[in-house]
Amino acid sequence: MKNVVCFDVGGTFIKHAVINSDGEILCKGKFPTPDHDCKVTIPENMINIVEELKQKYELHSIGISTAGLIDSKNGVVIAANNFPGYNGARLAETVKKGTGLDTYVENDVNAAALGEMWMGAAKGSDTFVCIALGTGVGGAIIIDGKVVKGVSGAAGEIGHMVVNEQGEQCGCGTVGCYERYASTSAFIRSYINRAREQGIKIHENAVNGEVIMELVDNGDKLAAEVYNDFLEHVVTGIVSVTHLLDPGLIVLGGGISAQGQKFFHELNRRFRKRAMADYAEHTNIVQAQLQNDAGIYGACYIAL
Repeated sequence: MKNVVCFDVGGTFIKHAVINSDGEILCKGKFPTPDHDCKVTIPENMINIVEELKQKYELHSIGISTAGLIDSKNGVVIAANNFPGYNGARLAETVKKGTGLDTYVENDVNAAALGEMWMGAAKGSDTFVCIALGTGVGGAIIIDGKVVKGVSGAAGEIGHMVVNEQGEQCGCGTVGCYERYASTSAFIRSYINRAREQGIKIHENAVNGEVIMELVDNGDKLAAEVYNDFLEHVVTGIVSVTHLLDPGLIVLGGGISAQGQKFFHELNRRFRKRAMADYAEHTNIVQAQLQNDAGIYGACYIAL
């Protein structure tokens, strides 16, 4: 049995765990993500955690899931603009030097997809697409059990597929990106904007996805219209991805996916109406299962 120390670097917290090769979580915890000189402070914190864990467990290796554009072959953070001083961090090299354990690094969405393949919603499938609907839209493409990386390691940016060439400006520099319409933040923004247009008074700072969905469930007309349009936007991207890759399985995660079976039933119904019949009959959209543990499971998988 091999025990792997796993880290999942997020914008607020860095989660950590020890997971064995059977997928059993032996322990887990978290600490605040450093807010300065992350190239130094993040690996330093990781090394300290590993040294503590060595007192309790026999450790085989280290897996790291992290936000940003990652050179997974060399374990280097190419770019992670929301983390001060993180660009260029040689995570694998630094953490291995500090712990003596082989260390492996992967982008967080790719790691989450691999976690779902190993222990979650895609277990038993080696070809699928993972889509995460959150502040933006993240994506990962798994074919024959491997992450599709592209020539620069940046493949899978599903959120930046252009779905409207005359559309909204996106932070990436182009216009009409999928995430401007299908992210949870887009859902909230659309509701607030339409409420303003119709003169409906709302407490904008208190509006979130859960609040809007509660209004939908209570029969609110505006919320229902916004939700209907949002579902159509989400399906647009899934149809395009399916026609391009024919993965057979779409694993969907993120906050809005917590709506559960009703949400996924409606997505699948609309998808089958809009996708070409040959694709629709053998493609399923399912809910991600591992939630906040997907990244640490993926980190374990890449190390193993």
